[in-house]
Amino acid sequence: MMNRIFAFSFVVWLLFVQATTHPYYVSTLEIDYRPDRSALQITMRVFTDDWQLMLNTHYDKILRLDPDTDTEQVVTHSADYLQQHLELNLNDTDVTPSVLGREYQDDQLVLYLEVAGVAELQTLAVSNRILFAELEGQQNIVRIKTPAKRKSFLQTQGRARDLFRGF
Repeated sequence: MMNRIFAFSFVVWLLFVQATTHPYYVSTLEIDYRPDRSALQITMRVFTDDWQLMLNTHYDKILRLDPDTDTEQVVTHSADYLQQHLELNLNDTDVTPSVLGREYQDDQLVLYLEVAGVAELQTLAVSNRILFAELEGQQNIVRIKTPAKRKSFLQTQGRARDLFRGF
């Protein structure tokens, strides 16, 4: 009888713990305006398992990251996905960042992007909708850094666009 009470209590406790814990999904997008290089240098950090889930569901593939099972497909699909889900509007002109490279750091995928030929930065609109379709509760932190200012914003599924002015 005591074993049954213990087992029942354990199951109830386990269900309670699972019901109260909620996974936390977040990425960061850091945009550094470098007037000396006439460029926006962009670093995106996302959890490797979240990015792997996106690749496999969005592109109907079976890919594994870190180490990659198919590096060429990972690079191609990652660039394609970013082009669809990361929108930058620089001084009222849509721009597409180039993917310069990527690396794995601990449990994160770090992507390096760049927008070249940026003579001046008056306004920058950013819409970072990565992983919104794949992960409920995904939040994307956007940070902009210029020689004179720094700003940070939180983009969520209901609010995924910010306009930065006065740089």
